[in-house]
Amino acid sequence: MKKIKRPDDSTVHIIIKWLMTAVFAWSGFLWSGITILQFLINNQEHRNLSVEFLIGSLILLLCLTLNWLRFYILQIIPGVIGLIVYLNPAKEMIDHASNTGGIFKPTFEQRYLPITVFGILALVLFVMRVLSLINAKMKRDEQFNNLPSESILDKHREN
Repeated sequence: MKKIKRPDDSTVHIIIKWLMTAVFAWSGFLWSGITILQFLINNQEHRNLSVEFLIGSLILLLCLTLNWLRFYILQIIPGVIGLIVYLNPAKEMIDHASNTGGIFKPTFEQRYLPITVFGILALVLFVMRVLSLINAKMKRDEQFNNLPSESILDKHREN
């Protein structure tokens, strides 16, 4: 069985990965880090939210690392899990802020929800890789099916 070679990144792949990095830097690193420190230092009663943000951010960092290493199929698993873990405390904070009527600049939605763009871009990279694998398989099958019959018979006789 032939080993499938991972293709070099196209310009689209690189742009998507830089966008993912920017979104993660804003939402997953900056605001998540500020929230984690805030809850660990000043607000011990909501420590569980900081732990969830930390775990979600670390899993999303793993997803980002896998993307930069070009493991586009493997990265979807930590991407989905990290997104779920990260958005759970974000939803709780957004709900609490809307119930209390507090005004924050930037709002919690602007701080934490851009990470959904990260998930969408991870899904786009996953779909692009799966489609490229399907396309390569179809090309190999077409090439095999269009070989002259003499070469197939000769190959069979050699074995």
